[in-house]
Amino acid sequence: MRVLLLSATLFFAGILVPSQGLADTENKKSSAEEAADDSDDADREVSVVLERDGWMRYTNARFGFILPVPPGMKSTRPPDNGDGQAFVSLDGKVTLTGWGSFNVDNFGDVEARWKDELEEKDRTITYKRKTENWYVVSGVQKDGTGFYIRYEANKNYCAGWMITYPQAREKKVAPWIERIAESYKPEPGKGYDTLE
Repeated sequence: MRVLLLSATLFFAGILVPSQGLADTENKKSSAEEAADDSDDADREVSVVLERDGWMRYTNARFGFILPVPPGMKSTRPPDNGDGQAFVSLDGKVTLTGWGSFNVDNFGDVEARWKDELEEKDRTITYKRKTENWYVVSGVQKDGTGFYIRYEANKNYCAGWMITYPQAREKKVAPWIERIAESYKPEPGKGYDTLE
C-alpha cells in the first residue's frame, strides 16, 4: 500500500463548512488577500492510502472515521476544523463526503435526525433503514440526483457519509456504495480530538 497526498484545489461544499463567496462588500478581499488564500489552499493536502485495486482509504485524523474512496476521485479543500473531507469525480458529477462531530447536548440524536431526513422535501426515498444507533436513507432528488446517506451516533460522537451522483450513473455507482457501506468505519473517539 502507498500513502498519497492529494492536493486540495476545489472548495469544500456541503454541510460541514459555511458556503463561500458572500457578495456583500464587507466580505470582499483585496487581490493580495485572495492570492494568500489561494496559496494556503494549494498547500493543503489530504492523506489517503492507495489500495492495490485503485481504491483509496481516507482516515479522518480528528475523529478517526475511515472512508473508502473510489478510484478516480479527487479531494476537495479540507475544512479548517478538520471534521470531514469531500471527494469529487474528475467531471465533478459524483461527490463523496464523510464527516464526524461531537454529539453535544444530544444534537446528533439518531431519532431526531431520522425524522428530519424523512421530512426533507423535493426528493423520493427509495430505501430506508434505521436501528437505535444508525440509519441509511437513499433515493433521488427532484433534479435527478441520486443520493445515499449513512449516519450514526452514540452519546459522545456522530459520524456519517453521503454520496451524490447523476441518477443515470446508478449502475456504475451502486457497487461503489456497496463497497463503501461494507468498509466504512465510524471509529468514534479514535481520532486526536476525543471526549475521553
